[in-house]
Amino acid sequence: MTTYEIRLPYAASQTLQDAFPEMKAVQIATDITLLIGDLRDQSELHGLIARLGDMGLEITEVRQEPMHS
Repeated sequence: MTTYEIRLPYAASQTLQDAFPEMKAVQIATDITLLIGDLRDQSELHGLIARLGDMGLEITEVRQEPMHS
């Protein structure tokens, strides 16, 4: 599992959280939300990004958390 942060230019909402239950929606500014969560592989990441696109949501950044040894 790898932890990812996906930055969206929107305020957090219950609708956003409900649409992505595998991720935690964390509002870090008035109009910026991070979706944070563990994904199994790149395929799962691409699926999540496709779902965001299908909803018409803009992504401003995708970041993989550094691996800890």
